Amino acid sequence: MKILVIGGYGNFGKRLVKSLLEYSSHEIIIAGRSIERAEETASSLREEFGKTVSIARLDVLSTELNIAIITQDPDIVINASGPYHFQLKEIQEQDDRSNYRLARACLLAQCHYIDLADNRDFVSHFADSLNTQAKQLGLMLVTGASTVPSLTDAVIQHFLPQFSDLTSINYGISPGNRTERGKATIASILSYTGKTFKTLKNGRFESVYGWQDLSRYDFGGPIGTRWMSNCDIPDLDLLPAKYPSLKSVKFQAGLEVSILHLGLWFLSFFTRIGMLKNWSRYASLLTYMSEWFSSLGSDSGGMFIELVGQEHNGSPKTIKWQLVAEDGVGPIVPIISALILIRKIAENKLEAGAQACMGLFDLDEFFEIADRWSIYQKTDKEEINNG
Repeated sequence: MKILVIGGYGNFGKRLVKSLLEYSSHEIIIAGRSIERAEETASSLREEFGKTVSIARLDVLSTELNIAIITQDPDIVINASGPYHFQLKEIQEQDDRSNYRLARACLLAQCHYIDLADNRDFVSHFADSLNTQAKQLGLMLVTGASTVPSLTDAVIQHFLPQFSDLTSINYGISPGNRTERGKATIASILSYTGKTFKTLKNGRFESVYGWQDLSRYDFGGPIGTRWMSNCDIPDLDLLPAKYPSLKSVKFQAGLEVSILHLGLWFLSFFTRIGMLKNWSRYASLLTYMSEWFSSLGSDSGGMFIELVGQEHNGSPKTIKWQLVAEDGVGPIVPIISALILIRKIAENKLEAGAQACMGLFDLDEFFEIADRWSIYQKTDKEEINNG
């Protein structure tokens, strides 16, 4: 299959391309606004794998986007070009035709589409806007093929049979400080830092502030204890809709180095009190400044999920699950969902339609690929045998 990876030279995109070249025989095109960065990445990968890697200049915000996609004639387009909130007009404008321009260009070109979006509005409204046409054309359009919501849902589905009633989920992510950081990811976090958003608490949606409500979470070895703060993600809409028994959904993220985490927490108050509207405009500067601390911390990161509810006999039940990524491989985790979907589309194992990436693979399928990088899971402090 011919796969066009937009943002294929970015933090996640280049890892996706490298994995496709190493473990498949697909034809790959690296695309983005910078033809120089595309060629630099492609040249390095050609030398490493001895395979043909094409490049193309392509801007997801360009008025020529439709023509550009049709010209490349891909079978699948991967949108790894964040931050995704820039690709979505405000929902209240109700100009639905201007939203999801890349996905709509794929419909016009009659090719499949996958993105790694983590923006709440982008992912939550995707299916409503595109599902009918995608089904009519027999195409698969998937949003949020990243750690959240796809891995979150796979974990819930894996353990759900052990519950008669699932009432609460508390979970979070913390990368190792020495792993590569992407400006788009930082810009996404900054876009809601200090701003209010809704999350399910005690059976009702309540407002919280981005990167506030400081807490500490002990991952155990090799990650240790880290600061955590509120993050606005698609799951906060999607999980209560899919699992109506839930009464609380809490998601936080953490930076390993305390001065970085607490520094961003301090900055969040400037937005909370109205002194600064949006920190994302300073993403380049703050990404650069964060590199001053790149020698601190570790290259280990992970994700935890705590599921709370009742067993079938009525007794209270809690399951604690973790993913652990050592040796700097943390940035691989968000691309694994896309790798699974590409394989399933190639094998014609997915039904046509547009949807968020939930229920499209199970936990065993995820770790079948994750095992390539020795990414592992454990529950109740004991490592799970991934077979």
